[in-house]
Amino acid sequence: MKKIVLVVLAFVMAGCSALPDALAFLSTPTPGPTDTPAPTVTLIPTREKTDTPDPFALSTNQITPAAQETATSSSQPATPTPTLRPTITLEPLNPQLFTPSPNLFLFYHVSANQLVWGGTCEGARSILFTVQVATAPRLRYVLLFYRLQDKYSGRGTEWGGGAIMKDNDQGTYFYRLELEQIEDYRNFLDAWLQYQFVASTAALKVLGRSVVDRTSVSVTHCKALNP
Repeated sequence: MKKIVLVVLAFVMAGCSALPDALAFLSTPTPGPTDTPAPTVTLIPTREKTDTPDPFALSTNQITPAAQETATSSSQPATPTPTLRPTITLEPLNPQLFTPSPNLFLFYHVSANQLVWGGTCEGARSILFTVQVATAPRLRYVLLFYRLQDKYSGRGTEWGGGAIMKDNDQGTYFYRLELEQIEDYRNFLDAWLQYQFVASTAALKVLGRSVVDRTSVSVTHCKALNP
């Protein structure tokens, strides 16, 4: 009996010494700091507010320059282009204005290309004609003839004037024509001042004529300049 007690006691002692190992086997070990993986931080991009869109960004991203130009041109009314009033075709010159002869007129010049009348605008009220004439036998006078022709209706005056031009004894002749000397100029809103030089003898026999200038000088009312 005493031996049985000793055996049981020895068995119990052996079991107590193995108890910590059994408890360690059954329990779940707590991982140390190195066993726990570091958490991965994923950044979430902040979403911009879209409640109030930027009107400039919207215009830049959605409308191309071509589309914008088309939209602008289609939304605005077209500006009307003023139609210029066409001038008439000049009538044929009277054959009597030509004289078969050598060309005596070498050079001519006018001091202005427009005379104006009326009190509401500035402009020339006279024009100086200067002409260089070649030496010719029996040449005594150089005369200035002129007329008016309306630029739009074709209506005109008869040739007149016949003003005797002064000379400097060196073949240069000149004459200043005043606006008041032009007949019926007040009946023309906008007209051409057509002119011609005529060389003659002392007996007024024609020696030669210049080509008629038909469109280089105008006589115009202020109303036509500033409608």
